[in-house]
Amino acid sequence: MDKIPQDKYFDRELSWIRFNARVLAEAMDPSNPVLERLKFLGIMSSNFDEFFMVRMASIPETDPRLFEIYQQAFALTGKQQLYFKETLAPELAKADIVRLLPPDLNEKQFLYVKNLFLKELLPLLTPLAVRDEQPFPNLVNLNLYDIFEIAEASHPEVLRHALVEVPKSFSRMISLPSESVHAYILIEDVIGLFAKELFSGFVIAQQGLMRVTRGAEFTIDEEKDEDLAKTMSEALRSRRESPVVRLEIAAPPDLVERLKEKMGLAEHKIFRCEGGMDLKNISQIAFQPGFEKFKRATWIPRPVTDMEEARDLWGVLREKDLLVHYPYDAFGAFLQFIRTAAEDPDVLAIKQTLYRIGRQSAVISALEKAVEKGKQVTVLLELKARFDEEQNIEEAKRLERAGATVLYGVVGLKTHAKACLVVRREAEGIKRYLHLGTGNYNEKTAQVYSDLNLFTSNDELTRDASSFFNVMTGFSNPEHFSKLEMAPHGLRRRLLRLILRESVQSTPERPGLITAKMNSLVDKEIIEALYRASQKGVRIKLNVRGICCLRPGVKGLSENIEVVSIVDMFLEHSRLFCFFNGGEEEVYLSSADWMPRNLDRRLELMFPVEDKKNKKELIQLLSLYFKDNLKAWTLSPGGEYQKKEAGDDKKFRVQEYLCQKALESEALSKKKISLEVIPQKPKKVS
Repeated sequence: MDKIPQDKYFDRELSWIRFNARVLAEAMDPSNPVLERLKFLGIMSSNFDEFFMVRMASIPETDPRLFEIYQQAFALTGKQQLYFKETLAPELAKADIVRLLPPDLNEKQFLYVKNLFLKELLPLLTPLAVRDEQPFPNLVNLNLYDIFEIAEASHPEVLRHALVEVPKSFSRMISLPSESVHAYILIEDVIGLFAKELFSGFVIAQQGLMRVTRGAEFTIDEEKDEDLAKTMSEALRSRRESPVVRLEIAAPPDLVERLKEKMGLAEHKIFRCEGGMDLKNISQIAFQPGFEKFKRATWIPRPVTDMEEARDLWGVLREKDLLVHYPYDAFGAFLQFIRTAAEDPDVLAIKQTLYRIGRQSAVISALEKAVEKGKQVTVLLELKARFDEEQNIEEAKRLERAGATVLYGVVGLKTHAKACLVVRREAEGIKRYLHLGTGNYNEKTAQVYSDLNLFTSNDELTRDASSFFNVMTGFSNPEHFSKLEMAPHGLRRRLLRLILRESVQSTPERPGLITAKMNSLVDKEIIEALYRASQKGVRIKLNVRGICCLRPGVKGLSENIEVVSIVDMFLEHSRLFCFFNGGEEEVYLSSADWMPRNLDRRLELMFPVEDKKNKKELIQLLSLYFKDNLKAWTLSPGGEYQKKEAGDDKKFRVQEYLCQKALESEALSKKKISLEVIPQKPKKVS
């Protein structure tokens, strides 16, 4: 027997960096149009911003892993920046999207930016002196700063330093007058070009650009603080002074060294930029109108006609459960559900959880309408949804002003479950209707996140949902659910029992099978259970988009476990689990990944899909994710990901297939089909 590795788990942070290597590979894939590649570079930058603010800020300085994590993170970021500088920027220029530097400006363009600077920019700019005898200026997290080394003309040997914050009220990319191309200049370059206006009597010796990343974690005493919204607002302000965990800087080496010394920052936290800083910001051009031939074709979700065109929505849901798959199906299905509930005079109450809410949310508007129409509206709104805290506070106030009952969940736990319960008076008595999902009630993310949703009037599920809301709002005991499983109370225990059942039932003639799809797999207790099941002969197929700490394919440990990851045009976000159960398959959807934070520190739900048609559809869907040989990656026992190759097999891309099936089903109902909206494999940009 081969020796089992001493370390049975991959490092969480390094696994996360490997996920972003797959994102970068998508950005570097020449089969993607140039603006699609720019979009993926921006996604990677956004991912790393959050990684440093959250994960790196939580790792103690004494942790022996710290230097390797920084090293690998910066190595991958350097690769990203080099690709942007040497490959993508020239391709953007060929697509007539051209960044101009100050020396490239013609006379007309120079006068244009000079006028802009003097009239609109200059009044906003405030130089911040960096003095040895004073603390270093408190820089705003993730803001750009122009750096200047200056000297008086009469004393050039005495060097001073100053910072100028790049104002966020301006677009970073300033369009320039041009007859033939879309020319732009970055705002930091404009500030640098005319910076002498800020330093009268001084000359500029050197200049550069920098950006700091601060830790984003904070603690609050929920038991002690009565006004959680006020406490959260104060905590958000304190976040602005948290320690610096990363300095990105593009400047001459000696200037970098002087600033490093003045900031008192360790060398391993400094990333010296050689390409574009904050590519997330620059990538926004990929979302603006125009240059359509350099983008992925727009996907238009199919309407869920059973709901959106139903004369009697409640009658439809009394007859059958409906399964809705974003973004192939439209978010309009849920909007129809909540709007119908708001307008229906027989609806008595609406109870809903909210985690991440879109700006100008149609869901919030529908809940306001429901209050106006006299419904009892109770919203469990999670204020601690990281980086959406301020938005959620504003929406909470909006709902409270409307007259809704707004609660902030259970002390010490984040409310991450996705549930909306409608209570209606009917001829036979009170009837409840329920939506459960794997993703947020957010119109924007529903267009690009792959999530699964169940609409049902099943009495057991709706009764459980009522109990769930009672647990959240009062003192009810959660142990009497008949269908739902809830974290942190019973979900982990249920998953371990389901895995154990596969082990017990598995035989050489009829091996067990676990097929699961999730965002991350970190929990060691779940991983150990999967290892034991593999050793009992259970076949385990895991589709894990991001972090995976399980080591697959190791003889004697996990030889029956396969792990794949798909990175494609839509973000794979759904959590879907199937257990063979001796041929009587059980299928579950969940808001929870298999991570300690989800199973122990969040309020999550897992629910069964029991309708035969829907269950069959989900089992088939899971199998498709393991057929993909164009956008799938396979995790090796050593921790590396290899891109799946089609070889002699027919090429198959699961997301493209699902788009095609969605269009075909819509065509059957409308007797027409338009192939123009299918995301086609684009030609290489020359």
